Amino acid sequence: MSFFRKIFSKNKVTNNENHKVPGLKEVYTEEYFKERYTEQELSENDLLVDGSFKMLESFFIDNKIKPIIDQPVYHPLNIDQAVQEGVGFYEYCRQFDQDDKQIGLIITIAFSYFLVNEWDFKLFNDKTPEFPLRFMTLKYDRNGGVLSLYPFEYSLKVLNGEARFSDLFEKIKTNLGNIPSAKDVLNSLKRDLNQE
Repeated sequence: MSFFRKIFSKNKVTNNENHKVPGLKEVYTEEYFKERYTEQELSENDLLVDGSFKMLESFFIDNKIKPIIDQPVYHPLNIDQAVQEGVGFYEYCRQFDQDDKQIGLIITIAFSYFLVNEWDFKLFNDKTPEFPLRFMTLKYDRNGGVLSLYPFEYSLKVLNGEARFSDLFEKIKTNLGNIPSAKDVLNSLKRDLNQE
């Protein structure tokens, strides 16, 4: 059985101002998970991944902007910089007749590749998403406790100036060690039941 967490849910317990404990959102069986989600491999040789990297690199070269982080170009700070500086990544891509979904996918793939390679997240296609923009999900599994992110939905917030990848990156970095394992959750539930 897998236990899914979402560190950005409204049901947070705060033990100090900057440290928030993830809350339990759902419990899924492994069978249900396998029916609903299909893992998507991301490799540097994949055309979509390579194209995303090339568009980011081209943006910096064509606009004569030095990336904040030299390598990798797909670092969250660099993606934020591309979205915010110069003509902006959105307008840059529009010059190449790319539509909104393509532009969103470029930065989604770049950010997803970063999390997959840096922290062993896995990218999944959701066959029955709760909302249309959540057709992709990144998951980090810690002994049955799973953190879920929706990279395409978040990318649109970044493109609209409502969020930054670097902020999400810091939240993830701060909270990865706080994801309770399935055993931790079961022990907590048993304690709660015994107290009633």
